[in-house]
Amino acid sequence: MSCSLFNTVLAVQETQDKGRVTLGGQIIDSACALDANSAYQVIEMDPVPVGRLVREGESEPHPFSLRLVSCSLTRPDPERPGSYLPDWEHVRVTFEGLTDREGRSFAALGSSQGVALHITDVNGRESTPGVPMDLTPLTGLDQTLHYVIQLVGNDRPMAVGAHRAAVRFRLEYF
Repeated sequence: MSCSLFNTVLAVQETQDKGRVTLGGQIIDSACALDANSAYQVIEMDPVPVGRLVREGESEPHPFSLRLVSCSLTRPDPERPGSYLPDWEHVRVTFEGLTDREGRSFAALGSSQGVALHITDVNGRESTPGVPMDLTPLTGLDQTLHYVIQLVGNDRPMAVGAHRAAVRFRLEYF
C-alpha cells in the first residue's frame, strides 16, 4: 500500500508545471437578475385526451413565469465615472427552440404525434420561436413575467404517447 502511494506522489511530481486552463465568459449589463427558480424550469403537463385536442384544438393553458429580481434601472456609464446612461425602461423576451406549425409553435418530440407546444403571454400575445416578443415596461422592483404554454394540434394525425420539448429564452433590456 505504501508503494502505491509513493508511485502516486512521483506521478504528480513528474507532471508538475504542465497543464492548461481554458476560461470563457461574458460580462453583460443587465437591469435585473433572473430568479434561480425561473432560470431552469420543468413543466409537467397533465395528460390530455385525444378527443379533447380534436374537438377544441388545444389543451388547458399551463401557467409559468419568469421572475426578475434585484432590478436597478439606473445605469452608470463605465466610460465616464460619475455619469449615467439612460435608465433601463423595458425588457424583451425571446423564446427559442425547434419549430412546428410552419414556425409558429415549438415542436413536441417523443412518441405522441399531431401536437406542438404554443406559448402566449398573459395578454394573449403569441410567442413565435426565435422572434422577440413585445417590449414589457420595467417597474424598477422585482417583477414577474407571466406566460402560458398549451398543447395545440399541428394538422397532422394524432397518436397517443409521451412528448417533451426544450425551450430556451433570452432576456434583453432596453
